Amino acid sequence: MYFSPILTPTVLWLLAASAICVTLSAAIYFTRVRTVTAFRRRADKERPDKPDAEFEPASVIVYSQGDAENLTSMLESLLAQDYPAPFEIVVVNEGESSDVRDAVSMLRAAHNNLYLTFTPEGVVNLSRKKLALTLGVKAARYDVVVLTTTAAEIESPLWLKRMMAPFSAGSPVEVVLGFAYVDPAEDSARGCRRRAFDYVADSVRWLGVAIAGKPFRGTEYNLAYRKEVFLRNKGFARSLNLHYGDDDIFVSQIANGANTAVELSDESIVRLRHGNHPRIFSERVLRRCFTESFIRRRPRLLYPLAGWLQLGAIGCAAVASWMAWPNLQASAIGVVLLAIIIVLDITTWRKVMAALKSRPLLLTLPWFALTYPLRKFGGRIRGRLGKHKKYTWD
Repeated sequence: MYFSPILTPTVLWLLAASAICVTLSAAIYFTRVRTVTAFRRRADKERPDKPDAEFEPASVIVYSQGDAENLTSMLESLLAQDYPAPFEIVVVNEGESSDVRDAVSMLRAAHNNLYLTFTPEGVVNLSRKKLALTLGVKAARYDVVVLTTTAAEIESPLWLKRMMAPFSAGSPVEVVLGFAYVDPAEDSARGCRRRAFDYVADSVRWLGVAIAGKPFRGTEYNLAYRKEVFLRNKGFARSLNLHYGDDDIFVSQIANGANTAVELSDESIVRLRHGNHPRIFSERVLRRCFTESFIRRRPRLLYPLAGWLQLGAIGCAAVASWMAWPNLQASAIGVVLLAIIIVLDITTWRKVMAALKSRPLLLTLPWFALTYPLRKFGGRIRGRLGKHKKYTWD
């Protein structure tokens, strides 16, 4: 074994390719991933002042699946919102539920802006959730609807005010994308660190491009849009044969860089209940991988590309080291490139994890970042071939 600067052209080309892959992955991180961290920081520091008189009335639609206990907690938070304009709360429950009816009735006695409706029983060959949301939107009295579900928890009394801030009479904004974080304390099962990273990485994929003016999805737990844009798009007519897609297929149809705003202030973020439970997380990933295959615009491919580039860099450096053996010069360069990748992954993703209120990771970040595209690829295959419910006739 020895060190020599004299390397064959093939080895030099492989090392150059490795360096280029590292550079391109760093460019993706700095132009997309780190923008989420910066935007999140600015959302709290540079919040524009808006007179209370300019806030529009709002209709909050709460989707429920018979979870009366969480619904009560959700409604108490919503009714305590500090909002300067009129607002109503429309609860749409999937099917009849006496528990839900009792929970709403108890609060409605003191709040005349609270309403309840149910989806009809026995609905087949139709997405029950999309039917519920359609009923809620059509029942809304006001021009802007803000959607959430009982799976989320509103933590701030200023949530509605922050989500409604981008809407105004002279503004082109028709869609506002909010965010829902997963409390790391709620997931201690095996694989919790991987699930925490994957949730943040998936969120960064759509938040980053939305901030860049190319939105393609949102989150069902924190989303707002004008009623008129819903009706103009004929609701969920283009994806009625699918169980899901109300926050990605539908958003990709109505949202663009000119009419969409991203809201990431601390008060606007909601907490997702049990969001990283292994079973729930797996179902959400498979469902998302399937519905995203129906989206035509694919800016989301840029983020897994960073992981593929890093894997390519490691592969090229490993082959160059093998070809140059016993000359350790190529191996030394490969080790330097690997160290750059590790530092890049840790410094970038650790800040994003903190910005999006996720689990603080450190040494496991490079491994999760490198293997993320492999998990996404596997998820797409399972999402299309799996036996979970995808179409309304399943």
